[in-house]
Amino acid sequence: MTRRVLTILLAAAIMAAAMPVYASGSSAEAQLEADLTEIMESHNLDESNIAFGYRRTTDWRQIWYNEDTLFQAASVYKLALNMYYYEQEAAGLISPDAAFNGVPLSQCHQQSLQYSNNDLSQAMLDSAFPDFSEYKRMAAAYSGIDERALSDEYLYSSQFNVRIMLGILQYLYDNSETTFSEAIGYLKAAQPGEYFKSGVTEYEIAQKYGYDTYNGGPLYIATVGIVYADEPFLLAVFTRGVAGAGNVIGEICRAFCDYNDAERDPLPEPVAPEVLCTSPVTPDVPPEARLDEFAAT
Repeated sequence: MTRRVLTILLAAAIMAAAMPVYASGSSAEAQLEADLTEIMESHNLDESNIAFGYRRTTDWRQIWYNEDTLFQAASVYKLALNMYYYEQEAAGLISPDAAFNGVPLSQCHQQSLQYSNNDLSQAMLDSAFPDFSEYKRMAAAYSGIDERALSDEYLYSSQFNVRIMLGILQYLYDNSETTFSEAIGYLKAAQPGEYFKSGVTEYEIAQKYGYDTYNGGPLYIATVGIVYADEPFLLAVFTRGVAGAGNVIGEICRAFCDYNDAERDPLPEPVAPEVLCTSPVTPDVPPEARLDEFAAT
C-alpha cells in the first residue's frame, strides 16, 4: 500500500467522523499514517495481500483498508460458530451436555476457541449447518448485513472480509458480559505472545486466529479480536502469503493501539438543533420542518 493510498484511507476516515488531535498538537491520523506506511512498505504489503479494520467501541470511530475483499479466514470461522451455540444454549435449545465426537459442548467451546481444535469444531459445524452456506448467512447476520447483499463467492467458500468480521466482533463485544462471557475468557487465553499479543502486551486481548494453505497455495493468516484498552477497540487483520505474518499482525495491532490511546482534546459539546416551529400544524411552515416530521424520522 502506497503512502498515497494511506492518505486517502485516513482522509476518508477523518471526513466520516471528526477526530480530536494529540494534546501536543500533532495529528493522530498523521502518526497512524506514518506507522502504517512503515509497516506496509517494510513488508511489501498492498491490496493483494492484506486487509484490516479498526473500530473504537466508545464512539464507533472506524478506519479500514481493503474491507470488502474476501480472504480465506481458516479457523477464524470458529468464532461465529461458537457464538451461535452459546445463543442456542442461552435460549434452552441445546444442552451444554450435548456431545460432539463424545465431548460435551461445554468443553468443546474451550477446545474450539482457545485451542482451535479442528475435529470438534467441524463436528459442531456439521451438526448445526449441513449446508455450509447457511452457516455463512448466519455469520453475516451477526454483522447486520442483509443476506441479499452476500455474493456467491462469500456464501460458498470459507472466505470472510473485514466489513463482515468487524460486525461479528461488535456483536460479540455488545454481549460480552452476558451470553459470551465464557467465550471472551477463552479468547483472552488463546495464543499468549502471538498475533495481536505479540505487538500489544499491556492490555488483555480476546483474539481468534487462523492459518491455512488452501490446495497448496499461499499461507493465509488472519486474526480478529477485541483489545481491552481504556477505550476498547475491535481489530480484524487478514493476510495472504505474507512472510512473518504473525508478527506483522502484531505490528498493525501496535499501531492502532497507539492511535487509540493517544491523548485527545475533548470533542465540542453538541449544539442543540434550532426549533423551527412550535406547532406541527402551523400552515405556513413547510412539512419537512414540522416537529411531527422530525419525530417520524
